[in-house]
Amino acid sequence: MRFELAGSITHAPPKAINLETGNFIVSDYLDLGYTNFDVICIGGGGGRGGGVDTANTGTLIRTYGGEGGGGGFQRVRGLLSALPDPCPIVVGAAGAPGTEHPSNPASTTDGGNGGFSSFNADTCRASGGQGGKRAQTATTTGAPLANGGDGGIGNTIAPGGGGAGGVCGDPDTDDSTAGEDGPIIDNIGHGGGGGAGGIFKYDGTSYLEATAGGRGSYNPDDILVAGIGEDPQDITFPGDVVVEAVKPGRGGGANASPLNGLPYEYGRAGFPGAVIILLTAE
Repeated sequence: MRFELAGSITHAPPKAINLETGNFIVSDYLDLGYTNFDVICIGGGGGRGGGVDTANTGTLIRTYGGEGGGGGFQRVRGLLSALPDPCPIVVGAAGAPGTEHPSNPASTTDGGNGGFSSFNADTCRASGGQGGKRAQTATTTGAPLANGGDGGIGNTIAPGGGGAGGVCGDPDTDDSTAGEDGPIIDNIGHGGGGGAGGIFKYDGTSYLEATAGGRGSYNPDDILVAGIGEDPQDITFPGDVVVEAVKPGRGGGANASPLNGLPYEYGRAGFPGAVIILLTAE
């Protein structure tokens, strides 16, 4: 006797979800036939340090604090059935910008650290970038010490540990350094270091150029998840006067393109992180 089966066996199509802080209900997706997960965590980016901004009055000085570092990255694959139900999720917040002041550098504050992101606590996690350092002088001659924040790193929750932040030099020697690129090794990515701050006057004179932020989770042979490290920015103020390269570049975070197919970057300095999951049925 021969039996014939009509139709075909179908699987639930792959599904990418940008998760929010709270709980991921595993049983809902097991019931739909999903069996496997692939998750990326990216930490929040650090905030820029506070600077001295006279707003085109008094001494006319504008000194930028250092930019924040980018968030770290981790990618993990596994079986949905091995997860607790519900599965706790934390999405790292962006670090707050530091306080600026019109004249007194003692009243400025460092940028806040970015928050860590995690999927089931330690199954997958990535720390936030450190906040940039505040400007500590209000002159055009002294080094403001407005260094960039270090990038975060995957598989940990303590901020920093990734690409080193840029170091703010002296206006007389112009020896500032850029934020370092953060590498990615075996699905553990480092955020890029934030750029160091610059100094100018509202009359259009530049005294110290800012520096670039480093790239995050960067592998020159495979840049699919790499975050962009920003170049120092030009500033245009009233009268269309442009001062070049005095605003520091942000440290880069990372992309989740392998899971969601999107070019969006998460965890860049000043921006929140992400927890993104791809569900599949086998």
